[in-house]
Amino acid sequence: MAQADTPPKPAPAPVPARYVDAIDWPASEAGLERFQKLEEHLSGAFANVCGDTFCEGDYGNLRPMQLRCSVDSTKGTMKQCLWTFAGSYTQVNGKSGAVQVNAKLFKCKLALAKDTPAESFYETLMAAKDPLEVKLPMTRKTIYEGLLGCL
Repeated sequence: MAQADTPPKPAPAPVPARYVDAIDWPASEAGLERFQKLEEHLSGAFANVCGDTFCEGDYGNLRPMQLRCSVDSTKGTMKQCLWTFAGSYTQVNGKSGAVQVNAKLFKCKLALAKDTPAESFYETLMAAKDPLEVKLPMTRKTIYEGLLGCL
């Protein structure tokens, strides 16, 4: 006796990721422009202090490369932010004439408090004339202090 063909069960709907890139919060690419403005604001502040602080010594050409943050999409809170920097120094080998490069990548975590609301994070940093010196929401730490321990 032949069994009747049963239609296949539909695939379950994909479960949305709990953590998303800040540019994809509250929806896909919805935060792109806002996050880019924040990154530019922080990079500008870094450029203003670089020569007197972080850019002395071996890595005088230190540059911010990228800021990336994750957001808990279920709560609208920041999970982690990592700001990468690159620097190098060069020297000429006197015997061979070869240019030798020493390059380094720095990965600096921002000292975020657990469950920092994403809105508070943006508002605090964007309202500050110097976002490196303002205390991160729900903390006693500044981005500047964190960079001192990283760079």
